[in-house]
Amino acid sequence: MRIEATVPDARATALQELSSELGISKSQLMDEALTLFLKVVIEAKKGRQIVSLGSENESPCEIVTPSLTQMEWFRSRQPISLNEVALGRIENALDNPPALHPALKTALTSEG
Repeated sequence: MRIEATVPDARATALQELSSELGISKSQLMDEALTLFLKVVIEAKKGRQIVSLGSENESPCEIVTPSLTQMEWFRSRQPISLNEVALGRIENALDNPPALHPALKTALTSEG
């Protein structure tokens, strides 16, 4: 199957450099990356965190991507129950938002 993707210039440069360094085609490199990501997703669905381990003296480093973070958030979703009073307060705040604090107004309008 042929797949076409748009990647940022920095990623395209990294892809080209890594392909050359490893002596494999960009297609092979993308296949490796996809294979690894599929495994990561399978493990993340099981509630596992993906980490990189260093020496004994180093703490594990969690490996994250926007997709993995989103999966983690969805996994920990909880329903919220609101009574009528709380719901009314939220509706009122949405309909009548408070004025911006003067310091925030200054920060938003100043050139920085």
